[in-house]
Amino acid sequence: MPFSYDYNQSLGYLTGIASRLLNNTLATRFKAADIDMTPEQWGAIIILLNEGAMTQGQLGDQLLLEKSSVSRLADGLERRGWIERTIDPNDSRQRLVTPTQNALDMAECCATIARAIHEEVQRGMNEDEKLASRSLLARIIINLKEVSK
Repeated sequence: MPFSYDYNQSLGYLTGIASRLLNNTLATRFKAADIDMTPEQWGAIIILLNEGAMTQGQLGDQLLLEKSSVSRLADGLERRGWIERTIDPNDSRQRLVTPTQNALDMAECCATIARAIHEEVQRGMNEDEKLASRSLLARIIINLKEVSK
């Protein structure tokens, strides 16, 4: 007797596949544009550019990453010259993560690539469907944050 759970229609499966495909497409396009940045690094950079300098802990909270993952992510960004880590003037125990001019200079190119991918993956959707899909995903994220507390 086959198991009655249809994983092909589960939210976890569908969002997981969509996420991996989006990340793979973004990574491929960045590489083709000779941009040495992963999709995960782009996520961190765009947060820093939009919200300003923050501690690694705050960045981890934004990205929903563990401390060790944020540390590795920041190491890679720093090695590539995308961020600087400095001592927080308000708390010397903390390090602030700040995007560099290099990140700012490259951000528009990266954003153009990301916007093009978003347009491609939403092909055939009208504006109401685009808004509804983002709204539903945002609601799922809120609900998951609540149940994972």
